[in-house]
Amino acid sequence: MRFFFLLVFLLPLFLHSQNIEIVPAPARVEIKEGFFNYSKGLGIKMDEADEESTAIMSRFANQLFTTKRFKVPPVTNAENKIVLQLLSPNSNSSNDESYRIRISPDSVLIQSHSHRGLSYGCQSVVQLFINSPLTNQIVAAEINDFPQYKWRGMELDVCRHFFSKEIVKQYIDILAQLKMNVFHWHLTDDQGWRIEIKKYPKLTEVGAWRIEKDGRKYGGFYSQEDIKEIVLYATERYVTIVPELELPGHSSAAIAAYPELSCIPNEAKTIPNTWGIKKDIYCPSDFSFQFMRDVLDEVCKLFPGKFIHLGGDEAPKAAWKESSVAQDLIKKEHLKNEEELQHYFLKKMEDYLATKNKRAIGWGEIVKGGLSDSVVVMSWLSKHAGVKATEHGNQAIMTPRLFCYFDYPQRITDKRGAWYMTNLSLRKVYHFNPNAKSLSPEKQKLILGGQANVWTEHIANEKELRHQIMPRLAAMSEALWSKHEQKSFQNFKRRAKSISRD
Repeated sequence: MRFFFLLVFLLPLFLHSQNIEIVPAPARVEIKEGFFNYSKGLGIKMDEADEESTAIMSRFANQLFTTKRFKVPPVTNAENKIVLQLLSPNSNSSNDESYRIRISPDSVLIQSHSHRGLSYGCQSVVQLFINSPLTNQIVAAEINDFPQYKWRGMELDVCRHFFSKEIVKQYIDILAQLKMNVFHWHLTDDQGWRIEIKKYPKLTEVGAWRIEKDGRKYGGFYSQEDIKEIVLYATERYVTIVPELELPGHSSAAIAAYPELSCIPNEAKTIPNTWGIKKDIYCPSDFSFQFMRDVLDEVCKLFPGKFIHLGGDEAPKAAWKESSVAQDLIKKEHLKNEEELQHYFLKKMEDYLATKNKRAIGWGEIVKGGLSDSVVVMSWLSKHAGVKATEHGNQAIMTPRLFCYFDYPQRITDKRGAWYMTNLSLRKVYHFNPNAKSLSPEKQKLILGGQANVWTEHIANEKELRHQIMPRLAAMSEALWSKHEQKSFQNFKRRAKSISRD
């Protein structure tokens, strides 16, 4: 009998501890008495709705309907209701992504000072419904939440292997559900050019296709209408798309389409069907500079976000050393070497982007030739380039490959990948911290955040892509959103149990 009373006393506490099943983990949770029961139906309403918040409510209702399989009409007279409330803008808050959820026995109230925060609150409530072990009820609680980092992203390479716009949308959905806010879209590389540029039609007529070793023609590209559709889809879900156009290296596909871009004019080029660093590099000529400006003109119109990624990694300089055009430019501009010539090349494009109110991002190698004040460094080999950038006063995004490369096998026994790949476990991703201990608190503020990178040399289809990404993307979302001092891997694994990998 004593055991029975002890069980009756402890069971509510156990249920309370198990019911805040949200990934990424919220900043603050306070469990309240009672449960919100929706066995008699559920309604959603928007307090003083505008067009954008009405769209949030509609997507929220659809998510609940498709995940819990009950009808969730947006009505005002439901016995048990969820209320979305957009508060007036808070000038005292520096975080427009924060939200609050109040769950009581008769209602769920989702509040935020921004549409983005309101959408994040809805994502958390969807997870509460999905993950609750209780039938037709969730535990009463108050949740106050906000992210630790502004940049929480995932990169996807569609050049080595191409993925349809439907698959791209699926991964934007996953990003949105995990409160990740950047989709870094790697659109050009040696093995394929994937974005339609109307002024240079050969980029997709020629550059988007390669002949595989078995003789198959392989490739694909996104039309500008496709791009607009995907950008709108992402914008509605509060995911910013950052397009990447690789320069000056990783340029074989573009040079195959327009040989004038090469330092070796009229050289017959084929698009490579193998991986690794190729020798091709844009010649620093008037034609190349105008080509890139023309391309950026169209790209900037398609992508409303602040950033354009210009690559800058793994650029072989042998062709420049043999090119009279390159060497004459080095002398004319009083540059020391080819590394400074690459900085000169990138700086021209950065300055052009500035005229369009855009900022450039470059991979870590760009620190070698010097940094302009506005460029953001994406540090991938390790954190070193990012640290160096912040010491110079530049912002940085940390994506060191040993923690963030999701093309790496999840287990050491996995039979996929290349010889240079180590395994990257779920635990290691979870414990990724973008900060660098060597930096002062002021310099650490220049670290915008981090992201997962998904290179697809060894990922040929959507099934393999999902296998590589999930559930590691959930771990990355928590690494970038939640407070590191409060984190528990075992707790995360329990909360992430509903997130399928395959």
